[in-house]
Amino acid sequence: MARSPGWLLRQPAGPLAAVLAAAGHPARFEILQVLVTGPRAIADLQAELDLASPGQLYHHLKTLASAGLVEQPERGVYRVPPHAIFPVLALAAAAVDVAEHPGAR
Repeated sequence: MARSPGWLLRQPAGPLAAVLAAAGHPARFEILQVLVTGPRAIADLQAELDLASPGQLYHHLKTLASAGLVEQPERGVYRVPPHAIFPVLALAAAAVDVAEHPGAR
């Protein structure tokens, strides 16, 4: 992916903020961390995550799907779409870089 900083900064904030907001919730980010490694059946995903209920999991998956970060290729199976794998990893890398230097000038 090659995008110039100027092009990135000219993009409408709304759609970009929606993706960041979807990924920004701790439970949803954990779902992305699991799904970026490969598709999971809903039962397997529920077993891997520490969510209080299946309803919570479905709620988070719906939010991630609305943002284009997750898709359901077949009934009961979820994954990060192939075109979104690198962006999800880039979000994780960016978050690590920022979190390692809080308040840095």
